[in-house]
Amino acid sequence: MDPRSRRSRQALREAVLRCAVDRPIAELTVAAVCRDAGVTRDTFYRHAENPTDLLAAALRDELGAVAHDVDGAATLGSAERTLLAHVRERADVYRGALEPRLAAPIRAVLEDVVATGLATWLERHPDTGPDGPMAGLPRDIAVAYATGGTVAAIEAWLRSGADDVEEATRSILAASPQWWLR
Repeated sequence: MDPRSRRSRQALREAVLRCAVDRPIAELTVAAVCRDAGVTRDTFYRHAENPTDLLAAALRDELGAVAHDVDGAATLGSAERTLLAHVRERADVYRGALEPRLAAPIRAVLEDVVATGLATWLERHPDTGPDGPMAGLPRDIAVAYATGGTVAAIEAWLRSGADDVEEATRSILAASPQWWLR
């Protein structure tokens, strides 16, 4: 990507993050993002189809650093804490994307980060898994189930208006099957 295009993409992503603080994503217009970014509509459409997709791309960029921290986490609790700290930092943006669930592209970004982190955790800790009648549960099913629950819990946390990362981390881990935490 040429430098001018990179600058435009960065300006658009920064603009959509600023704009999404002040209004729900459903009310965010291309014109408002373009005005804030100082670019034309044509430039916008070269980088995104709509403000929701642009916001999802901006959050995905930020979550790239979070995912790296999650990959290096010593415990699932510290990984969860890192993710929730990001969500709290951008709480106004995420709350503005609740309709009452997160807009699909934004939810997908969180699901990707959580699923990747859980899959990596299982790869690094091959002894992790359920005992008893659930022994042998396929890992992709376990990751999908835990991912859905984690993202739904984040949505509930956002809707509650709470911002205590430690309390949310404890709550999510308490609701998780204990074999994840071994």
